[in-house]
Amino acid sequence: MRTTGISIFTGMEYTVEDNLRYIEKASSKGFKRIFTSMQRPGSDPSRVSVEMPIITKKVKELGMEIVTDISPRALTIFKATLEDLSPFRDAGVTGLRLDDGFSNKQAAELTHNKAGLKIELNACHYFDPDLDEMLSCGADVKNLQASFNYYPRFESGISLDFLRQQASAFSRHGIPVFAFVHSSDLHTRVTVESQRYMSPERAAEELFAVPGIDTVLIGDPMASDRDLDAVAETGSRDYVKIRAVTLPDATEGERYLLYANQLTAKPGTMLSLRHTYRFPPEEMHRMVPPHNCIARREFSVTIDNEKYRDGNNNLKNSCELNIWFEPMAADERINVVASIVEEDRNLVRMVRPFQKFKLAPFE
Repeated sequence: MRTTGISIFTGMEYTVEDNLRYIEKASSKGFKRIFTSMQRPGSDPSRVSVEMPIITKKVKELGMEIVTDISPRALTIFKATLEDLSPFRDAGVTGLRLDDGFSNKQAAELTHNKAGLKIELNACHYFDPDLDEMLSCGADVKNLQASFNYYPRFESGISLDFLRQQASAFSRHGIPVFAFVHSSDLHTRVTVESQRYMSPERAAEELFAVPGIDTVLIGDPMASDRDLDAVAETGSRDYVKIRAVTLPDATEGERYLLYANQLTAKPGTMLSLRHTYRFPPEEMHRMVPPHNCIARREFSVTIDNEKYRDGNNNLKNSCELNIWFEPMAADERINVVASIVEEDRNLVRMVRPFQKFKLAPFE
């Protein structure tokens, strides 16, 4: 199940009232998680200690979860120890994200903390051998989660391939993984560098398409209503939305097959992302006649027409929708009806067998 979150920062330019209003707004739109920091450079520790209890009280009232990153220095500041994390619990946080300075053994021991706090690992810094060592030290996997860093400095974010690799490692151990997108105004606190100039919702769409990514948070503070609404909509679905530009002469019947329903990726295909339609007798009229049977460009969207009757499509009530990964020759049995928006083409290749997806018109 997809979950979305926001980030807030105390003791800095935003007042506690600013943060409370933002939290209430995000909650009303369906956001469930909050990331914050009790040790951010430039923050005023005296303000943080005053503001956090006020904020966490509101978070609890709204049924949200809030995680703060900590380091050994933060333990000292908040008079906590590895054996006693109660000062953080008393401050109202529900989880602790471990920054640098904790050994794998210490991380494992913290999963059994008596304060009942979730322990969140840095998904950029812990690898398979680290996870194996934690498990050998008796880590309670049910009390573990992980999140990637965000990268305010431009050109410093990680690659999507590295994120996939790391998410897979945590997922194998049953550990949920979170990642960050930016806001349209700042473009700073983002996990994947290639997503820095995407719209936040399209970046979130890519992240949710990665196996193991359970939660996407907006890393930049005070995101606009537009960004909150768009990311919330992405998090409310259980399918990948891929935008397509419909060809001007596409028929009403072709548009229906393109956009009316959720689709399911067919397994074992190499040249295209494919969905098979099987029409019941009362919907045989959905079969389309030959139309615009031209050469298929890369990321063309096609629908088989009534002439397709050989191979696996010998069933008279069957046709296929394909999104092609490479150019293909014209075929009188295949109608070219649309093309995938350039920003969404990476998504097409990310859809996995049996995963649900839906095409959306981009006019």
